[in-house]
Amino acid sequence: MRFSNFRLNGLQKLTSLALLGTVLLVGCNDDDKHQNPTPATMFGKPVTIGGGSARAYVTTNTTGTPTEVGVRLTEGALTALPTATGTMYMYELELPTTAGQTPFDHVSFNWNPYGHDPIPLYGAPHFDVHFYLQPQAEQHAIIKDDPKGDIKPDPTLLPTTYIPTPDGSPNRTVEMEGRHWIDTTSPELTGGTFSNTFIYGTYNGHVTFLEPMLTKSLLTPAVNISAAIKQPQVYEAKGKYYPNKYTITYDATTKEYIVAMGDMVKR
Repeated sequence: MRFSNFRLNGLQKLTSLALLGTVLLVGCNDDDKHQNPTPATMFGKPVTIGGGSARAYVTTNTTGTPTEVGVRLTEGALTALPTATGTMYMYELELPTTAGQTPFDHVSFNWNPYGHDPIPLYGAPHFDVHFYLQPQAEQHAIIKDDPKGDIKPDPTLLPTTYIPTPDGSPNRTVEMEGRHWIDTTSPELTGGTFSNTFIYGTYNGHVTFLEPMLTKSLLTPAVNISAAIKQPQVYEAKGKYYPNKYTITYDATTKEYIVAMGDMVKR
């Protein structure tokens, strides 16, 4: 409708403007009834890794419920990676605010150019993707062989097939990480070799991170991994959405590798 050709006196203006406002309000309300939220992915800030970058993200569905939390790694990030002997490189990624519906606080994306203990199992160059359930300041305060790493969680907080990593150190607590637990049914523990696996982490009697771990050589455009995440009997953070599977895939459109956890269920 066009109103520019009308010349109105004061009363007519007030009446017409009121009617127009009513029409516009009704129109807006009617539109709102037909507008549904759409699935959305929100990202944290990108961080430089090698010759590329990585960024953490959370995807939500039409009701705003989280369906996936993960990391996207550009192709360039697999180039020009540092290679100092005996060094692990830690890249810290922030999660978007939508992660508040999950138990996760932040992500640490680690590069191990020569693997790490136990070398017979995990000596291949690989990435550790730690999704932390504890605040970043608390994670940073963990020291090597921290005695709080000896405080094991209640068995119901871990899947029944998980055991502490047998790396030979006195209490196996890694600086700025915690104690690692591995699945006794994983291929690398049952006669196979390590290409990808799933780790639980603990500290001071709590589960503090979930960790997909994968070799650098696994990341090719053909990668398409999907595996179940074994679940504990009890979840400490109630009312949060926890993942039931992890995936490692390649997005040919954006040329990114994706390490994600999905099939989120409210616990």
